Formats: sequence, C-alpha cells, structure tokens
Amino acid sequence: MNKKINERKYYEVWGDTLNTLFFLRTLCILLVLVVVGLVVLLKQSMNKLPIVVKVSELGKPEVVSDWQNKVFVSPPEILNFTQTFIELFCGWDYYQYDENFRKAFKLMTPECAKKLDEYLLTNKIVEQIKQAQFRTKIQLAKVDITKDSKEAVWVKVKGTKIQTSYLNPDYKKNIFFETELVFKKVPRTVQTPWGLLVDYYSETIFKEE
Repeated sequence: MNKKINERKYYEVWGDTLNTLFFLRTLCILLVLVVVGLVVLLKQSMNKLPIVVKVSELGKPEVVSDWQNKVFVSPPEILNFTQTFIELFCGWDYYQYDENFRKAFKLMTPECAKKLDEYLLTNKIVEQIKQAQFRTKIQLAKVDITKDSKEAVWVKVKGTKIQTSYLNPDYKKNIFFETELVFKKVPRTVQTPWGLLVDYYSETIFKEE
C-alpha cells in the first residue's frame, strides 16, 4: 500500500508535456530563422538585374560586346517611359492626383524630385486641383529623342492637355505645351524596370484656348 502511495503517478505524463513544449519551442525558433532567411534572400533578389537578351529585328539573339559598360534602352522603351511620366505628372485628376504624383516621383532622381516638389508647392498645383476638381487628359503630338548617350537620353515632347472639371461640366481648356526632359540611365531593377529616371524637366505653355 505504501509503495503505491510513494509512486510518482504523474511523472511520466509531466515529462512528456515538457518534452513536447521543448520540441515546439525549438520548431518555432527554426521556423522563424527560415522566414528571416527567406526575407533576406527575397530582398537581395529584388535588387538583382533582370536578364536582358538583345535580339535582332527578326527576333534572333545577338552577341553583346562590352556589356558591362552599356545600358541598353531601346527607343520604344524611351517613348513608353516618356508617355508614362507625362501622364502621371501632368495628367491632373481630382480623384487620382495624390497616387499619380507619388508614382511620378518614383520615376525621378532625388535631385529632380526635390526641384519638382518645390515647383508644385510654389505654384500651389495641388490647391488648384482640389479647388477646380480638374480632370486632365494628355494627348502627345510628337516625341523626339534629340540625343542618346551612355549616361542619359534627351527628349523633347509636344502635346495638348485637355482640361475639364468634375465640378463644372461646362469647363474645358486646351493647353498646348512643349516639354524638355533628360533621362538618366540607371541599372535595371524592380524599382527601375525601364533603366531610366527623370533628371531634368522643363515645360513651356505656348497656347491656351
């Protein structure tokens, strides 16, 4: 009888519980380490250059010489980048201006972003958009690549801003503009898929009707 009383009836059960807790703790630590490792690898892979294969007009791969010293940006890419930036920065829209400006500033160098941010503040562009509830459509009439070097691309744009208002259905203005841009060539990454960033922007309005 005394022998049965002195037996540790719950020792094995308690020991199994401790072992289980230690195992789960170790498993959680390992999972956390795996997740951290995957995050680090993902961050590194995002900054890697994408594989770019140069092809001929017939679609056949071509051998690229001196590839380390060249940044390949084709004319169609330059035109597409130009149109995208102009529409984001100049296509003022009461319901989308905040998001459009945010995207446009991501396409600029830090120096250009600082200057254009000052331009928006000085000319109270956001206040104008809010007050008139503008809706602007961009029509590009001509895009000329005036110069293309290893470091940058010079572009001249002519077009029309068709400006209307959500607030006043009768309001409409055609703004004829000419813009000069300089695109700095940069390594292609997830953040800069075109391999270009706006480094200079100058707009001239020569007619409104």
